[in-house]
Amino acid sequence: MKLKSVPSPSSSSSRPSGKRSGEGAVKATRRWTGDAIMLATALLMGSSYPFAKDVLATMSPLLYSGSRYLIAGLFLFAVMLMRRQPLGLPQRDWLPILLLSVLGVAIFQACWGLAMARSAPSLGSIVMTTTTAFSAILARLAGRRLPALGWSGIVIAFAGVVLVVNNSLTRITLAAASLDGALLWMASAFAWALYVERCAPFNRRLGTLKVMAWTTLLGAGLLTPLSLVFDSLGEFGHLTDRQWLYWLYTAIFPVGVAFLGLTAGLERLGVSRVMLYMYLIPVAGVGLSAAFFGDPLTPARVLGGLVVLLGVVLTRVALDRAARVPV
Repeated sequence: MKLKSVPSPSSSSSRPSGKRSGEGAVKATRRWTGDAIMLATALLMGSSYPFAKDVLATMSPLLYSGSRYLIAGLFLFAVMLMRRQPLGLPQRDWLPILLLSVLGVAIFQACWGLAMARSAPSLGSIVMTTTTAFSAILARLAGRRLPALGWSGIVIAFAGVVLVVNNSLTRITLAAASLDGALLWMASAFAWALYVERCAPFNRRLGTLKVMAWTTLLGAGLLTPLSLVFDSLGEFGHLTDRQWLYWLYTAIFPVGVAFLGLTAGLERLGVSRVMLYMYLIPVAGVGLSAAFFGDPLTPARVLGGLVVLLGVVLTRVALDRAARVPV
């Protein structure tokens, strides 16, 4: 009787094993590059706060926000052209994209610029992290169950905001003047959270870069003419050489380049891991503001920032758990 030859273990498993190890190496490389990209992206996003404050010493908030987003929108379209991606939008998407532009750029950036002009950059970079808390509230309103951990995180985050705004560990200093900027920051955070939530189906269908490019350009196209009702293009003539560089930097890098980094990070790491890097944005904003622009780093602001970050992390964990539970 003729016996069938049995492949040796080494011959049968060497190629699949090699393939698996090769795939593992590729995945590890993608993770490492994703981590590096997201670290740089968080630093870029955080850097916009102190640089913007310097420009706003000369330029009005609405004109600054609208004009820099015009540059950012053109930059994103240039990237799409270099990648040979189609630029057009289906006719049925024009109105929704226009409404998203109003929400995610015109309203968001108007509040952002006005808040920056009225408060310290460090305060803004911390308060803007409440975007996650607002995202959790919006998810609950949309019918997603939010565990008690999430509600605890929301309460902790907003308690940290109160401490940051109060800016004292020994007495109550809250006043209408100090609340003005904080409320505008929170309005900006809410507008961004709502924009991100409403963009999700369009990102899946049209592509994230296309949605971001169109909403950025259209929103800036609405905000810039509105700013000229109150302001003048002559303000550009009053900018110093340094402020011109800061204006151009905040138009391209913390918006355009950082968004490309965010897209690459999502492809390599996924949403949950990318969100961890978003918590570095206030660290970068506060650190740069204190190191190079003289923004005072008080104990109350440091402690309040840590409390906000704790609340945001707890809320993020609760959101991830809720997303894994069938509704």
